This record gives sequence, structure tokens and C-alpha cells, in this order.
Amino acid sequence: MRRSTPDRILAERYFPVRVRIAVPAGGFGRQLDEMYGWLNLHAGRGRFSIQAAPNDLGVDAAYFYFADIRLAQAFVERFACGLAVITRLPPADRA
Repeated sequence: MRRSTPDRILAERYFPVRVRIAVPAGGFGRQLDEMYGWLNLHAGRGRFSIQAAPNDLGVDAAYFYFADIRLAQAFVERFACGLAVITRLPPADRA
């Protein structure tokens, strides 16, 4: 049986910008719907990805992947995410 590539790995290959955002204690709640709406409007469907981040820092978090760093910055500013580490990932080997 062949396993498909996990979505997080695909997102890291396709999107060069990754933002890690801590999940609030009660979860994102309705704000997640607002985030999806904003992302669909400003980035467009298929031009972003949201994946669970490993809990290696002792806090639940999510990765938001973007094709453009300006869009990532606008997202962080719009949703007042506080301190965010924006990472420009190296281009993935698409072979």
C-alpha cells in the first residue's frame, strides 16, 4: 500500500513563506472562519495552506503557509497575531 505525502509536507514544498501562530487557549473559534474568509479574498483558493504545527515549543500552534511574504505580513497585521516568526523556506526540490 502506498501512502500519499502528508499535506504539511506538500505545503512546505509549494509555499515559500511560513508563519507559526499560537492557538489561543479556547481555540480560534469564529476567528478561524474570518481567517479563511480573509485568505480566500486576499490570497485566493489554493494559494495558502493551514496545517497543525508540532507542539515542540510546549504550545499548540498552526502553520499558515503563503506564496508571498507581503500577504503573510498583511495577514499577521490584520489578525493581530502578535509576535510572529515569518520564515522564508528554501525552494523545494520538485523532482
